[in-house]
Amino acid sequence: MEVGQLESRMNAKDYMHLQSIFVVSQIFTTISADRGSKQEYGLLFDSVVVTQKQGHVDWGALCSFLLEETWRKLNQTKDFSVPLWKPRRTLTCPHRDSVQKVLYLQSSDQYLTVSKGGKVVLWQEVDLSVLSTCRLQNSTVASRDLWVTDVVLLQNVQKIAVSFTCEEVCFYDLRSKQDFPCKYKLQGLRFAPWCLDYWMDPCDADQAVLIIGDTGGQVSALHFTSAQTSLFESRCLQLDSDSAKVVSWDQLVKGRHSCCRMETHKAHAPAWVRKGASHTRTATNLILKSHRKCVHSTHLWRNICFYHLNTSYNGR
Repeated sequence: MEVGQLESRMNAKDYMHLQSIFVVSQIFTTISADRGSKQEYGLLFDSVVVTQKQGHVDWGALCSFLLEETWRKLNQTKDFSVPLWKPRRTLTCPHRDSVQKVLYLQSSDQYLTVSKGGKVVLWQEVDLSVLSTCRLQNSTVASRDLWVTDVVLLQNVQKIAVSFTCEEVCFYDLRSKQDFPCKYKLQGLRFAPWCLDYWMDPCDADQAVLIIGDTGGQVSALHFTSAQTSLFESRCLQLDSDSAKVVSWDQLVKGRHSCCRMETHKAHAPAWVRKGASHTRTATNLILKSHRKCVHSTHLWRNICFYHLNTSYNGR
């Protein structure tokens, strides 16, 4: 009969009872613990005497023995739980310039990477094999001048938003099997958009917020109220050479799109906004971090929330 079997059955109450016997009587003429027989306790105490080399058993020696046994078992468990790594495999990356973003597409169990030059690679999750590659289309600038600054996944509408140094934010559809066609082009920004963040209401997929931070220190929040139907009002949009619907920044500023409302924060100017993120799941706060050269600043923007946006635009 193994000592470990008795230890595994004993709980805190049993050990407290055992301690009281040591403290009060200092002898073991009678053991009345709830678990274990006299033979099992005899084996336990013999093990304490052998390992502790004291010639007698007291409460301190018993505790030391139990701690040493627990440590030994933990080390044995670690030895048996070493992960069995697969042989190292070198992946051939189709990107030739820096990768700006790695996104996980939960709906298809795939990874999507976008490089600075606009190349998109779709990877299989299991073995990271390349499924397809394509280049983002943007007729505004030449291919050699294309510079992607950031990418975010719009998971509720199966699109990605991509910001470019040509002062545009383009929305590409992920549902196409061949390439990712551009559906909307947001043009006329005051500065180059440098960072993006996206939040959607987990209880209402039509409600979402796209955050845009630019090189002029501005942070803008675009609140979509019917995202699954349409991000912008289609009736007042024109098509460009990429067959994408062109959205004017001035139209958003003037509130011409009822399904997209905008709020702008300018406290960071003239520093570049390097990061903008939802501070809480309810999108009531934003933590904004800006950096220019050696100057760092952090500002908490507490007025960007759905209620504030609704109040601002309903009052116009």
